[in-house]
Amino acid sequence: MKRYFLALVFLVFTSTISAQYGKGDYNHIGISLGINQTDLYTDNFTIKPGTSWTGGLSMRGNFYNNFSMIYGMNFSENKFAIETFSGISQKDVDLKMMAVQIHLLLCYKIGGGPVSLDFGPVLQVNSKLKFNDSDENNFIVGNELLRVKDIEDITPINFNVYAGISGGVENIRLSLSYQYGVTNILNNLNKQEEVVLLADGKLKGNLGVIAGNIIFYF
Repeated sequence: MKRYFLALVFLVFTSTISAQYGKGDYNHIGISLGINQTDLYTDNFTIKPGTSWTGGLSMRGNFYNNFSMIYGMNFSENKFAIETFSGISQKDVDLKMMAVQIHLLLCYKIGGGPVSLDFGPVLQVNSKLKFNDSDENNFIVGNELLRVKDIEDITPINFNVYAGISGGVENIRLSLSYQYGVTNILNNLNKQEEVVLLADGKLKGNLGVIAGNIIFYF
């Protein structure tokens, strides 16, 4: 996992530096900070969305007429809760993962003005699910033979689609976006014999992430 993260960081860092070296007045490097709300769409478990942080580095430049492009990397912590049964009572167990994303977005400037619609693909590399050790043996509501520790090893590489709106002045912009995971982030669990035997059918889940960011360009 560390190799994946380091390779992506190196790729975006070198690409951004190279682009900045030959940039014209229409290219800008941006640093973003914000919050996200993450949900997991699945019929296998009962999930409640959670809120955490996001940040990143990007390059924005003119492309053609009212179109521009954004290329960059985001780092995020994503949280959501799963309903479990401890043997005594039900409890929502908080799950979280760290993720790094590379995105390439096409942006349409509405009427050529400061507001644009942004959309494009996202490559995501994420960690395993993390949780408190005290909750690892809780049974999962909906799949009562599974424990929380059985679902930590989720798929590490996923693809999302991004749609959002952004606007502001030249050096400061605000963005609101939504990402949907087109790949099954639980698919890696279906390759584990012990999980397949315990789960009632194949596990399937898709991420849904709403994020709000402020971007500083220089």
